Amino acid sequence: MSSQHNVDCGHEYRLRGGSGEEFVAELAAKTFLIDWCFPNPKLPNGKELCDLLVIFEGTAIIWQVKNTKLRNDGSIDLKAVDKNLRQLKGARRRVFNLRTPIEIQNARRQPERLNPDLIEEVFLVSAMVGDSPDLLGAPIEIGGFPCHVLARDAVEIILNELDTISDFLAYLREKERVLPSIGSILLEGGEKELLAHYILNERSLADLENHSGVYVGEGAWDDLQNRPEYQAKQEADRISYGWDSMIDAVHLGAHPQYERIAREMAKLNRFDRRYMSQSFYDAHLLAHQCAAPRMTFKRVGSIKGTTFVFLFAGDAVAPFERKATLESLCFIARGMYLENKTVLGIQTEMLFRPECSYAWCLME
Repeated sequence: MSSQHNVDCGHEYRLRGGSGEEFVAELAAKTFLIDWCFPNPKLPNGKELCDLLVIFEGTAIIWQVKNTKLRNDGSIDLKAVDKNLRQLKGARRRVFNLRTPIEIQNARRQPERLNPDLIEEVFLVSAMVGDSPDLLGAPIEIGGFPCHVLARDAVEIILNELDTISDFLAYLREKERVLPSIGSILLEGGEKELLAHYILNERSLADLENHSGVYVGEGAWDDLQNRPEYQAKQEADRISYGWDSMIDAVHLGAHPQYERIAREMAKLNRFDRRYMSQSFYDAHLLAHQCAAPRMTFKRVGSIKGTTFVFLFAGDAVAPFERKATLESLCFIARGMYLENKTVLGIQTEMLFRPECSYAWCLME
């Protein structure tokens, strides 16, 4: 099936950021997209399970947010930290051990019952978004499960730096993979120093394994920011946000399969989005240069188990013709990449315009 939606091609996410739960929810919605963020999921008695539940495919991230104030001596209130950890432990137990019925909903989805049988992986995140010192240990184990304790600046930096669900989860997985082999870990300068270490070591923490204690000093984050290769990457990534804009267009459209289409597109990490967005732009540029009212131009590519079909149609090509052509191309593309179970077609006009329309076709 295919569907069409008009969107401003120059759209960019703009972050405002408030405090507490709103601050985390806004950052999470930017990174994970609204459809998969469920604020304040409810227990049968009407109480909240947690502050934010993120569910994407078979992964759940349980967030608990706490506004904290430092003690007079400048240290963090450990009771507040412990309370957040206990709430996360309880939330995980209610969902997966007690199997308490949980109602979830958000601005784009009606109330629904959480099905724990569909969850294969769970992460716990404690966000201390009030006053917090730069020195924190991470992650902390609670009830036999690791919990990632993040200060406010760490939440903002990580969710801006690892701003796709795939990139964020890869970081959490690597931390949890390394954790069992480390006696203790101390971060000076906050979580951003560990993040910088992770990025500078090709997104790996392998060099920290098998030590009785690990100390990550201050300065790695500033060093990363000043490196020419990092700045070049940031510049190269700019085009990838065109892919994010198309995901947003899917969410705002009326396609009956919009959530599944958006999920296929959102599975890509930032590097893969850069590649696909560049491919789409290059094909669109060629289509624009040879545009004629009755012409169409296509491009087919494959990445990470999904075949993508791009179709650009002249203004005189009727909507029903565009739909039929896109569906036919997707059917043909399925035979080109037999190893891929999913084919996703994206169609727009041949000419670049300030506003463009999109249509999609999904075959699974």
